[in-house]
Amino acid sequence: MKARGDTHNNAFWAPDLGRYVAITRLYDGQRLVGRAESTDFVNWTQAVEVLRGDKANQTYAMPVFRYAGLYLGLVMILRRPADRVHCELAWSPDTVRWHRVCPGTPFIPNSPKKGDTDWGCVYAAACPVVLDDEIRLYYGGSNGQHTNWRDGFFCLARLRPDGFACMEPADPKAAATIVTKPVLCMGRRLTVSADAAGGSLRVAVEGADALTLDACTPIQQDISDGPVEWRLGRDLAALVGKPVRLRFELKAARLYAFGFVGD
Repeated sequence: MKARGDTHNNAFWAPDLGRYVAITRLYDGQRLVGRAESTDFVNWTQAVEVLRGDKANQTYAMPVFRYAGLYLGLVMILRRPADRVHCELAWSPDTVRWHRVCPGTPFIPNSPKKGDTDWGCVYAAACPVVLDDEIRLYYGGSNGQHTNWRDGFFCLARLRPDGFACMEPADPKAAATIVTKPVLCMGRRLTVSADAAGGSLRVAVEGADALTLDACTPIQQDISDGPVEWRLGRDLAALVGKPVRLRFELKAARLYAFGFVGD
């Protein structure tokens, strides 16, 4: 593998690839995320770079896990000027091509109060615990900077179901519209996970006259896998097995996920 990562090395079976994948650290003047693979967990390919930041904000480590048909990475970012580490989010369809979600925005942030348990560094564990009502992310925190002596703590962050990332209006006072790429309709009913208390969310199916925004019953609460309803009990039965484009209208709301259920 020819990698000498000194932190957060992790290896896992990738069922869609039919092989093991190892995520480690490489270095070429700054810290990089490296990847190797193996069919037998004994013989590995040479690790190659799959993600990097910059010299001021380096990709210190990245535990990876599979979630909802994708791979998510918890990227620890070493901020060199401050000598502190926080956690950001990345995703990949195949463990090779990685995309950072809102680079520079912490997923698990440092405490702003110096001396707190995670003021200095955040190091996320590899596998979140996914429960019906929440997602638990355990992590190691420290009250001092990366290169200094510090106390270590066992910490816990919590997410709502499907709460890794969301879409929301850039202007909280204005409505926003999201139109998906064509997605295969896999069920007669559409469900969403959203935070809409104090706002609203409506959905339309592009080209379906009976499934418009005006015909949609607004969702005005926080829900997980909650049903989307249209007037007269209309559903997606006629569209099952066909590609559809969904139009979401968000007013002071956040959309985390959508899915299809029902035969």
